[in-house]
Amino acid sequence: MNPEEIRFAADAMLHLLAKWVRLLGYDCASTPRLHGRALWETAVAEHRWVLTRNRRFAAEMPQSLLSRAEVHPLAGAQLSDQLRELVDRFGLDPVAYCFTRCLLCNEKLLPVERSQVAQNVPPAVLENRDRFWQCSHCRRIFWEGSHVHYSIYRLNLWLGTKL
Repeated sequence: MNPEEIRFAADAMLHLLAKWVRLLGYDCASTPRLHGRALWETAVAEHRWVLTRNRRFAAEMPQSLLSRAEVHPLAGAQLSDQLRELVDRFGLDPVAYCFTRCLLCNEKLLPVERSQVAQNVPPAVLENRDRFWQCSHCRRIFWEGSHVHYSIYRLNLWLGTKL
């Protein structure tokens, strides 16, 4: 499934999972304050799947809201199990869209010229990297550094991918 076909809203207890879903290139709304009724209302209004580990949600939400929401209660307790569960359940492509979305604000990253970011990245990065991306919303700049290599290592380990 490609990122244009599905969107998620992860409750506050799954905030770290949301970052990894974004790392895979999929839209996943999540903030430490997004939980309970606000999470469900956001998901319904924005046509998102609710991701939760809360087993009491059926008793806590009004039936009118529950009946309009798509929900996936995650079984896994570990981050690696949760991510694998989502990839398998929704047919997410764990390779094709990696590193195309801002990990912080969930917006798509846009390629930018090296000269456009020269004043905003460390000199050593500028000397050693040619490709850069920037979030159109928060303006954070991304490049392929050790954090990318470590993330790829973890994805390959957790999902059996070959990035």
